[in-house]
Amino acid sequence: MGSLNRLSKQECDLTDPLCMPRYQHPFENKPQKQKQKTSTPSAASLLSTATGEQSGGRQARHWGDWQKPKRMGIIAGEGELPVVAAKNAIAAGIEVIPFTIDKNNASALEHACGKKTVTMIPGMLSQNLAHLQAAEVSHLVFAGKVNKWILLRDPRMDTLAIEAFRSVLRKTDDDVMLWLVSQLRDKGFEILPQSLFLTDLFAEEACLTKIAPQGQALADIAYGFSIAREMGRLDVGQTVVIKDGMLIAVEAIEGTDACLKRSGLLISGQSRLPLPGLFKWKKSRGGVVVKVAKPDQDQRFDVPTVGLRTLQTMRQAGLDTLATEANETLFLEKEAMIAYANRHKMVIVSVSHPGSEK
Repeated sequence: MGSLNRLSKQECDLTDPLCMPRYQHPFENKPQKQKQKTSTPSAASLLSTATGEQSGGRQARHWGDWQKPKRMGIIAGEGELPVVAAKNAIAAGIEVIPFTIDKNNASALEHACGKKTVTMIPGMLSQNLAHLQAAEVSHLVFAGKVNKWILLRDPRMDTLAIEAFRSVLRKTDDDVMLWLVSQLRDKGFEILPQSLFLTDLFAEEACLTKIAPQGQALADIAYGFSIAREMGRLDVGQTVVIKDGMLIAVEAIEGTDACLKRSGLLISGQSRLPLPGLFKWKKSRGGVVVKVAKPDQDQRFDVPTVGLRTLQTMRQAGLDTLATEANETLFLEKEAMIAYANRHKMVIVSVSHPGSEK
């Protein structure tokens, strides 16, 4: 990775876990059997092939073969991202009808779209379909994080939702969302990539802050990328936390913020677990957060996103370096993020990964 090499005097390919400055990988000299790579289509690619869609990669960030609708619905998850997507769609001349599962952004969506926001209950799928059909929209966009644990917090489910839980054996984010997409398509709705309305939020390869990663931080970024890409392939999560060559936490159902807070407790020694004490990390600070896209990331949902809240949570947890995948991660409030990071001597770096060029 050439550009990151230029950020530090130490030469390091951040895509190679064995390239770690001042660190010898214990298995570096051990002969490895070459595994033959097999091409196994993902659930997303299978669905895309079946529907004739191209939902992944950068081809989904420009209209190209996609037909721009005059009117569409936006189904909002958490945060500000749905509001940004709605504003950009309206600026492109599209009438937007807002729906949300998060009451916290309902008023902002209503203000942006100039229309009443309909609040949906995730487990009441038949009712939600009725809301969409009543709005007379043929195109839909998902934007914002939808955590699966919301079904545990609000377990109300209708017959269709119960059918989904029985038919979707692995309830990963992609499998659940692809089931939902297939149901919506059967009802005549076209699902547009959210990236069509968020192209200006993708960060190119660069160090965005005054301070660049050095030494152990570069090694931790390299290690973090190798772990995070595998976690993405397994559809577990997009974020991992690394400190001093050790994997501290992997994001799962709890979401990014909770993962970061958990990491802070482990590193600082405030956790009840005995692990931090064993490594004498009491009152320790620092750590690298790596966030990447899944291989063949479906641009219709769950595109990796960071924002000012990410940095604030990192700082509270004592983590000081954020590494994201270049051209694959959305940056909310980018200028505010950079200013905040520089003020608190934090690092933000956007790193390319082999195969990310599409």
